[in-house]
Amino acid sequence: MKRMTTLWLGIALTLSTFVSVQAETLKLTNGEWPPFLSEKYKHYGLASHIVSEAMKQQGVSVEYGFFPWKRALTLAEKGSEWHGSVVWGEKDERKVKFLYSEPVIVLNDVFFYPKDKPIKWEKLEDLKGIRIGASIGYSYGAEFDNFEKDKTLNVIRAKDEVINLKKISDGKLEAFPCTLEVCIELLNTQLTDIKDKVGYTDKELRSTSYHLLVSKSAPNAEAMIDKFNKGLAAIKESGQYDEFIKSNLSGGYAP
Repeated sequence: MKRMTTLWLGIALTLSTFVSVQAETLKLTNGEWPPFLSEKYKHYGLASHIVSEAMKQQGVSVEYGFFPWKRALTLAEKGSEWHGSVVWGEKDERKVKFLYSEPVIVLNDVFFYPKDKPIKWEKLEDLKGIRIGASIGYSYGAEFDNFEKDKTLNVIRAKDEVINLKKISDGKLEAFPCTLEVCIELLNTQLTDIKDKVGYTDKELRSTSYHLLVSKSAPNAEAMIDKFNKGLAAIKESGQYDEFIKSNLSGGYAP
């Protein structure tokens, strides 16, 4: 009996070692973009949560490292210590070095405005003559950028979204384009004193998809993208994906 127990123990240890060797880990660089990505947020933010759960469906664990954005992309590009990065918009130059997943999230930019002075628009030319805020260094799409450049639109740049939202509440600006969830998160966390003074349009300025990137130099890069896409489809079919989206809109990922 003792010999049999020892034999089974040996088999169990061998299987355990085999499973641990076979377990896969995807190491991704990440950054600060609340509520979608943040080292301080629950599950590291909505987008991180989606990626982790989709990979979990395929038996892959995810490890995140948080870096400034430029460094995050550079580290991910090498594909050695870090295999990829979340989440990024589509650019041709990135596709040279990275494989793109199906969209992790699709976000809409809308116009925020003073609640007592709502705006309506069908085309950007409808906004001629009003004071429009924008954040320094941020592109709002080719049409908007071109209208800003040729002065068709009166665009006033400021440091960031917080300053622009404060200017909206003070009436110093009449419109400000911002990713819906980003500015709602700011109003619900940092700018609670002005959130009742700010409204936003139903019509979006643009929609942008954001993706998991895996370096073409990373081990099993194509297999990892395939596993993510399958896992993403699974959590969408189960309703889990929609639950994450709803939780985010109600502040569920805030620290």
